Amino acid sequence: MNTITKALISASGLTLASVSQAQLIISEYVEGSGYNKALELYNTGTESVSLADYVMTRYVNGSTTNSYSISLGEDSIPAGGTYVLVESNSNTDAALQAKANRITSLNFNGNDPVALKKDGVVVDFFGEYTSSNFAKDKTYARTDLTPLSDGEWNSAAWNVLAKNDFSGLGVAPDGSVTEPVVFSCEGQTLTPVYDIQGNGSTSLLVGDKVYTTGVVTRVVSSLYKGVFIQDAAGDGDESTSDGLFVFSSNIPSDVEVGDEVCALGEVKEYYNLTELVLDSDSIEVLSEGNELAATPLELEEGSLLHDQLEKYEGMLVSTTDSDLVVTRPYSFDYDSYRNNMVLSFQSPLYKSTHLYIAGSDEEKQLAEDNEKGALFVDTDAKAADGVIPYFSDFNAEDGYIRMGDEVQNLEGVIGYSFSQYRLIPVADENLAKSDFEHTFTDRSNYGPELSKEGDLRIASFNVLNLFNSPFDGAENPFGDNRGAESLEDYNLQLTKIASAITLLDADIVGLMEIENNGFDETSAIAALVEAVNTTQPASAAPYAFISADAGYVGSDAIAVGLIYRPSVVTPKKKAVLIDMPEQHGTDAEGNQFDKYQRTALLQTFKHRRSRERISVVVNHFKSKGSGCIEDANREASDPQSNCSAFRVSAAVALGDYLERNVRGKVMILGDLNSYGKEDPIRVLTDYNAFDPEFPVYTAEQATLNGAPINDGESVEVTRNYGFTNLVPHFQGDEAFSYTFNGELGSLDHALANWQLMKHVVDADDWHINSAESNLFEYSSEFTGDLVKSDNAYSSSDHDPVVVELKMRRWNHWYGWHHRPWHAGYLFGYWNEHSNWRHQPMRWGWWR
Repeated sequence: MNTITKALISASGLTLASVSQAQLIISEYVEGSGYNKALELYNTGTESVSLADYVMTRYVNGSTTNSYSISLGEDSIPAGGTYVLVESNSNTDAALQAKANRITSLNFNGNDPVALKKDGVVVDFFGEYTSSNFAKDKTYARTDLTPLSDGEWNSAAWNVLAKNDFSGLGVAPDGSVTEPVVFSCEGQTLTPVYDIQGNGSTSLLVGDKVYTTGVVTRVVSSLYKGVFIQDAAGDGDESTSDGLFVFSSNIPSDVEVGDEVCALGEVKEYYNLTELVLDSDSIEVLSEGNELAATPLELEEGSLLHDQLEKYEGMLVSTTDSDLVVTRPYSFDYDSYRNNMVLSFQSPLYKSTHLYIAGSDEEKQLAEDNEKGALFVDTDAKAADGVIPYFSDFNAEDGYIRMGDEVQNLEGVIGYSFSQYRLIPVADENLAKSDFEHTFTDRSNYGPELSKEGDLRIASFNVLNLFNSPFDGAENPFGDNRGAESLEDYNLQLTKIASAITLLDADIVGLMEIENNGFDETSAIAALVEAVNTTQPASAAPYAFISADAGYVGSDAIAVGLIYRPSVVTPKKKAVLIDMPEQHGTDAEGNQFDKYQRTALLQTFKHRRSRERISVVVNHFKSKGSGCIEDANREASDPQSNCSAFRVSAAVALGDYLERNVRGKVMILGDLNSYGKEDPIRVLTDYNAFDPEFPVYTAEQATLNGAPINDGESVEVTRNYGFTNLVPHFQGDEAFSYTFNGELGSLDHALANWQLMKHVVDADDWHINSAESNLFEYSSEFTGDLVKSDNAYSSSDHDPVVVELKMRRWNHWYGWHHRPWHAGYLFGYWNEHSNWRHQPMRWGWWR
């Protein structure tokens, strides 16, 4: 209300007497343009009023039930004084904010009434319970100081002023102006930052109001809201942090990095982040231009990363010589829906079930350690698509960041949120290409390095939804496009995959995630073969593809496929489609499930040089992102993700089919959606069915070709199929082909039966994809103007698996001595009824 209005009220003496005992009322309501919103309170009494006794409630869109409280703080209003609350948004008019006693979140609109309450009882009210915009774009100034009852709208009690009229705010009825109190730390007892932090995970001063000082190292308004400050001298104690986060939704605009500030607030632990919650605008700039050097992170072996970062919480730090490495390259993070990067100590993190059997003590410990093993690198403001704000040379050719890179010279403050530590760099800080040391994997070997002793090379490659139907390709009868959204992206995808397959130089390549749109000249597999044949040197042997008589491979929009070099191998007989289990039924909560798995493709080839036969079966098991019947009852601690038992059923069905129908040398290829020590891989390889410490079970309510499996019951698997997982056999368990959420592992596998094992001379994953940023993939989503490359790197999200074989004939003595023993398979096997079945040796059986 303006000065004239208030002076007239004071002179009349009529309404002031009636409210002498009321003390506090709402005296002005501002709903201006944009975020120009304010409330004025007026103390009509003769004594000071503490705001701690009151609360302001906003009723959303005139609702009587949908409401929330507006913070008033703990200040006091002297007799005859006013108190102005102003919207905290940074876009609020500076002239309006200058009138504030308290800046807080008001967030009301012209149809939101507000009530002033004391001890839960409404003592004054503005507005009406209606959805109409009664106060939109107006300033209401009080003309009658009589308190208004809950829900009472008395238009005669208010003057309506012009939009964005703030002139009366802070003016008392007698015409005096209540100036905002200027905050100062002068004469106050200061508590050092390191005493607030203490040497434990939780501050001992939680709940205390303290004054403290420090140099501003970051001003943040997005990822966090407030400032990070640091004691310039510190206490010399390495167990205590010298930094602190000061939370406020409205830090004054004149507070900058390098300012020494003093602040008053309450010490809190916000989801394990020690912070000082600023009292309104209780922050004072003491000096400017202070420079503070980053503290090098000194990390040691034998302690989890999170346990070591606690002592740096809130501090400005540097990664130089810290042994921090990239465990997820800068890429799109679907959890926070922003681009960021993840670091770990000394080596990338591994998926627990890739190295250890699910449920084992070792697996549980690794999973627990991984939860405390990551440091997220997140800029405060959400980075523009395809841009690393602190590394302007980021590019696909020579400015890349790869899994395992050591990161030098990266500076930022350490925050904590959503159960993870975060390093928040300065947006315009620029790292050099040399600051990323490619020590774990690099690009120096352009092509897989395998033994040269072989005469046949077989590979497995997930081609990341290669769809050509939207681009004049054959129609897909089974679903919509899952791949490139534009012709430009599709051409890039096809070029990158063709480049990768050319460099693989494999004679047989099993494909996953290729569009299931047939085998004519306009199909996706035909387009791929043509692209490869025109990409590779003219001297290289051309490829052809395997067709299925059914016209398609199963009924999913994506399928498995096979391409091969006719000059090296010849298909024998027709390709065979192997049906996989389905699941139909309801879970314990009555939810209906109809789940399917992709059809496998089997082809027997004859090697032209040796005339040996080898059967290759390509598979793509059920994904971990699906939901199956058993998942409703799956223990939350089960780390194998959704549909594990359904994948076990697929492994059993595949193993049984191959055992019954295929003789001789067999290789299982594909994306089995199972890490190295998970149940489906164990069943196909070395599961100890005689005395299982961790038994494996099939899926319930499963069918195969329409017939129930095991009468629809989930049963314990009583055998394995004796295949050898080739990459870990040659490279060790830490071999990997895939990364998810910053954890390495293998979902892609090449498995060989005992007849084939003596021909295998080498196997490895070619790390062109899993170690790379997914921003370099073909999709332009989330990548902005980032220039892509047509090289093989980031041609997919899975690494190709490559196997080198020497297809020579073998004698029975060699075969006898080198045939691997495994549980349940020594010249025979245990069948599903725990009966021994003899498997005779076929000496000299070559084809």
